[in-house]
Amino acid sequence: MDRGTIVDLVAKEVRWWVFERRKKLEELSHESMAVNPFLAPLLFGFNGFTSFEELADFLLGGHFSTGHSTGFGKLIDEKILPRVFETTKLDAEYRAQNKPFGLSHFDEVDHLIRRNDGTQDLLSLKASRWTIQLTMAVQLNNAFSKLVKMRSAGKISFNKIVVGVFYGKHSMLTDKYDICRGINRGKKHSVVDLTGTVDVLAGRDFWAWLNNGQADTQKWLMDGIMTGYKMVESKAKAHGLPTSKDLINAYRSSFVRNYERFVNAEGNIDWMSILREING
Repeated sequence: MDRGTIVDLVAKEVRWWVFERRKKLEELSHESMAVNPFLAPLLFGFNGFTSFEELADFLLGGHFSTGHSTGFGKLIDEKILPRVFETTKLDAEYRAQNKPFGLSHFDEVDHLIRRNDGTQDLLSLKASRWTIQLTMAVQLNNAFSKLVKMRSAGKISFNKIVVGVFYGKHSMLTDKYDICRGINRGKKHSVVDLTGTVDVLAGRDFWAWLNNGQADTQKWLMDGIMTGYKMVESKAKAHGLPTSKDLINAYRSSFVRNYERFVNAEGNIDWMSILREING
């Protein structure tokens, strides 16, 4: 797929994602922010904060970051891969309607990658180096070995199973990505050697593989992301709507106002009253 097509299609999906994130911000109230009353005073002291506003910025930063990261993972998995790169997403509906993909063997496969020669690869999509831990690595190996057996029995056809990590470098991945291929380093785990069938691709290599070897694919993806975001913000300004930053600031103000009653004239925070407010 060429640059122009990828940039246009990615920008379209990013516009949708940004509008969805904006909608969530518009609908949020400070009650949606769960504050851990036991951790809050520790964070306040540990980070050397001198006002509740500083603590609020810290808490809200983590709150928004988690939501954005989760939402972006879904954007890649559910929108960009199938709608831009024309993968087949193995969602619940597809699994139910297409045998044998409803089998538990396919639980660790997220997408089918159709190739121009009529063959297909299986993709297990991961976000980063930390996405899989030991238990999951062994579980992946077990599931993949069952798929290889199915292929040997003629029940399914595929070239490779690829564990695709959409950001990061292969050299920086943890050993768990080796374990899922059946490579034991040090302690022996109950895994099968699948190195001839299962590949792990990360970052630039993953995006190039997805787009039939086009090395610049990740650059085109980034162009599409930046283009889509700029279009949303430009549209908001043109129609006199608040920017995303405005919406976040409004949420912050609402959150801070809700807790101002627990701060006395000297700026001291009544942590016990906050505890009772939250826990009863």
